[in-house]
Amino acid sequence: MLEKRINVTNTKKLEEAIKKAEGRATARTVDVRSIILCLDLIKVPKARLNGTKVEYDGGEKFPNAYKYRPESTHWKAENVNGRWYITDIWRDTCPNRNTSMYVEYSEAAKAWILEEASKF
Repeated sequence: MLEKRINVTNTKKLEEAIKKAEGRATARTVDVRSIILCLDLIKVPKARLNGTKVEYDGGEKFPNAYKYRPESTHWKAENVNGRWYITDIWRDTCPNRNTSMYVEYSEAAKAWILEEASKF
């Protein structure tokens, strides 16, 4: 767990946290750019995102022939007043599934999504 949350725009501190979590790992790693790209996939207005949480676990499909569970870099983020903060970065086993990012939307974000889905 990080001592203090890190704003994703603070590249230097975020790079240090990633380096500390990954150690000498070379596979299934993340960088600041990939984290920002993941967060940019969420197309909800900033004003509605307050309280939204994201968890990335590096999940990908592996052949059944694998005799072990490889590791990936995992991270958690939370939106506070329109700004994304990384709350945790760590290495753990990589889940054997296709989905790697989960979003827990705030109530305001859910309402906006439903409102937009209702428009034709």
